[in-house]
Amino acid sequence: MKIFSIFLILFWVTIIVFPKFLAYLIGWFFIFLWISILTAWTVFSFAKKKSEDNYIKFGKYKIYR
Repeated sequence: MKIFSIFLILFWVTIIVFPKFLAYLIGWFFIFLWISILTAWTVFSFAKKKSEDNYIKFGKYKIYR
């Protein structure tokens, strides 16, 4: 736990000394979030277009909409 607490102290000192670093962290977080949502939407929309019979296959069961 000492290493973790030292890391947190150094992180917050860095944030206080270089506030632009926090802006970059937040910006990269939102870019990563946007890419993740875009990827999930693409995968789910591709799976939805693929099934023409209007059902979802879950294991050996078919769930009709």
